[in-house]
Amino acid sequence: MSLRPSNAPPIQDMPPPGGYKKLDFGRYLPDRGPKGWQLWAGASIMIMYGFYQVGKTNKRAIQQKMQERKVRYALGPLLQAEADREYMERELVALRKEAELMKGVVDEQGNPWKPGASPYVGGQWMPRRIGYFMRS
Repeated sequence: MSLRPSNAPPIQDMPPPGGYKKLDFGRYLPDRGPKGWQLWAGASIMIMYGFYQVGKTNKRAIQQKMQERKVRYALGPLLQAEADREYMERELVALRKEAELMKGVVDEQGNPWKPGASPYVGGQWMPRRIGYFMRS
């Protein structure tokens, strides 16, 4: 149900004679912030500074690890000597116990049993397992 167009010319809003007055857009628009190259330069500087800090931290961590390693290397012989001494104490206890248990035993050739002698033939001496001495 639309209205039928009339033969009258259309009414159109027109600017006033001589036009509207000019607007100074620079006065009304605020500054939009830093330019693109300034943003890029600032971000690049911050990223480079961050990588510099990461590098400094990594160097410090590497030096700390190296110092800890040197301390461990220096303590190694001391700890090994202590472990060897404890092993020898346990070995002597085990040999005394073996000598007491194997008093009258002879081996296959008829020789008396020697404490600490291996029943196996091997070319290289290996220390006994530590847990072996903890059974008693």
